[in-house]
Parts: sequence; structure tokens; C-alpha cells
Amino acid sequence: MMDSEKLISQLHGLKAVFDDKESELTALDREIGDGDHGVNMKRGFSAVAEKVTEGSTQEILKQTGMTLMSSIGGASGPLYGFSFVKMSEVAEDTIDSENLATILEVFAKTVGEKGKVSGGEKTMFDVISKTADLLREKGSLDLKSLQALADDTEDMVATKGRAAYFKENSKGTIDPGAQSAVYVIQALGEGVQNG
Repeated sequence: MMDSEKLISQLHGLKAVFDDKESELTALDREIGDGDHGVNMKRGFSAVAEKVTEGSTQEILKQTGMTLMSSIGGASGPLYGFSFVKMSEVAEDTIDSENLATILEVFAKTVGEKGKVSGGEKTMFDVISKTADLLREKGSLDLKSLQALADDTEDMVATKGRAAYFKENSKGTIDPGAQSAVYVIQALGEGVQNG
């Protein structure tokens, strides 16, 4: 179970995660994008740690979304930001694994609609769209299972976003958005598990 206090703690924890993973995400994004995904995610969650400090679980998710929208550039800012706002609409006061699965379904639906993606196109959607089922099936969202979903994007040919310009050459690199989604979803899953 994850209450508002635990949710804030998990979201603030992502600042340290993205501080740590910035160079990894930047390296992936240099291969098939603008090379700014690591910096963007770091900037976004630094802003969340600074600005999102209290409220109900719903308010925290909504504030997180608004903060990400205003502080992350590129395509991922609006996708993550808008998703967190939509997720706030289905969050319960205390998030359990069933509610988290619902939240993740909304996450996937929002990214699918806003990003106009349906899967297999080498995007963050390839991770996000499978996590609700993974959670229901396994009862938790461990890093290994989530990473396996991101690893699956390595052999895909990108057909959406900046990476699509690289066509066949986009093969052999994990999608940076898929990789950052692993960390965001892991933080939410961990909050529910250890709450």
C-alpha cells in the first residue's frame, strides 16, 4: 500500500535515480535521438523534488504531471506530464497493487493516444503497455522484469519519433524512453510493495 507520504518519497527518490542514470539515458539517446533524454528526465524529477511536497495522492500525481510538463523538453515531457495528470484521476487515497494496475492502464492509454503509438514501434509504450498485466500476473514490478521489457526494444526498428529517422540503424539500441519508463514504473511499484 502506498499513501501520499510514501508516494512523495518514491517520486522524490527518482531525482537521485535520474541523477545516476543521466549518462546512460543520454548515451542511448545519442544513438537514436537528440541526446537530451537523460538531461530532460533529470531536470524534470529535480523540479518534482523541489515543487511537489504535499497533498493527497491524487494531488501529488497531478502536481507531478504539471511539473514534468513545464520542465521536461522534447516529446517525453508532455507524454509523462499528461500521463501523470490522467493517472491522478483514477488514483485512490491509498494505492494498492490493484489500483496501481488501473493507474498503469491509464498511463498506457494516455501515452498510446497522445503519442499515437500501438506497440512494437520502439517507444516508451512498449514498456508501459505491458506493466499492468505484469503486475497482475506476478503481484509485483521488479526491476528485472521491467528491464526485460525495455531490452525487448533493442531489436525493434523505430517507426515513431526522432528514432524513426534512423530506420534499420535504430536496431541494436534500447529505446531511451522505454528505459526511463522502467525507472518511473519501478518507483511506483516499489512504493506499493514496501508501503
